[in-house]
Amino acid sequence: MSRFLAAATQQFQKGLRFSRMLIHNTGKQLMTAKTPTATRATPPPPPRCPVGEKKPKPGTFPSGGKHATFCDCPKPEGDFMRAWYAKNSRYNLILISGALAAFGSWGMAISSGILGLNWTIPEYPYNEDEMEDFEMEEERRREEKEARQERHQDAIEARELAIRRRHAKEAMEREVDLMQRDMEEGITNEELDELQRLAAERESFEIWEKDEIKRLEEQQKERDQIRKEKAKVKAERDKEREKKHREKEAQLEKEEAEREKLRQKARKEREKAEKEAQKEKEKIEKEKEKARKALSG
Repeated sequence: MSRFLAAATQQFQKGLRFSRMLIHNTGKQLMTAKTPTATRATPPPPPRCPVGEKKPKPGTFPSGGKHATFCDCPKPEGDFMRAWYAKNSRYNLILISGALAAFGSWGMAISSGILGLNWTIPEYPYNEDEMEDFEMEEERRREEKEARQERHQDAIEARELAIRRRHAKEAMEREVDLMQRDMEEGITNEELDELQRLAAERESFEIWEKDEIKRLEEQQKERDQIRKEKAKVKAERDKEREKKHREKEAQLEKEEAEREKLRQKARKEREKAEKEAQKEKEKIEKEKEKARKALSG
């Protein structure tokens, strides 16, 4: 009995669910049928791709819509490899022509000397006076350089001499101190060795100082002798240069006097020719006048 009731209950529940679904679907169909067709929201048809070349309306794309589609993308036409080879050959021609133009302009610039202006000093027809001025300036610079080197060497030697004298003075003070202690209370063996070493160093320094002072005096004498010789050579060169200048000026004056004579001679000849031409002209005028009188008489 209980099994029968359970099966009946299950069948009743299934029937109830089926009836509910049927009522729901029927009501939905009725609501759809009652809605007017004018109020339905129908989606717009998709834009179609243009068949031919048609001018699009303002604000629209060639496909006809207000938004771009794949139909508005450019379409490849023709053989790709042929177009690529043609474009590549044109680019190669531009590259080769540019390289040839660059090398040609570079060669012309080198051959014409445009790039060599700042590389070397150009040749200039300097006269003798300018060359002498250049030589004097070069000699003056060389003398200044030698003087700077001598001053630098003297400063180094004076500094070395001062340093060694200062060390010798300090060592002498230490030697005097040790000798004083030796006479008063005595010194150890180590101090005695130090005293002997200081005495030997003092003697060697005195010998070196004498030799150094002698060397510096001889060096100064040599420099003075070199300066005297240079001054003598310079005086002789200046004398020779002055003599050449006087001879050159005398030659120029002589040439100018000869040119002035030639100018005066040419002027006299020109005046003489003008006078002869004037006389010839007057003679012709007189003959014309005479012939005119003869014709009129």
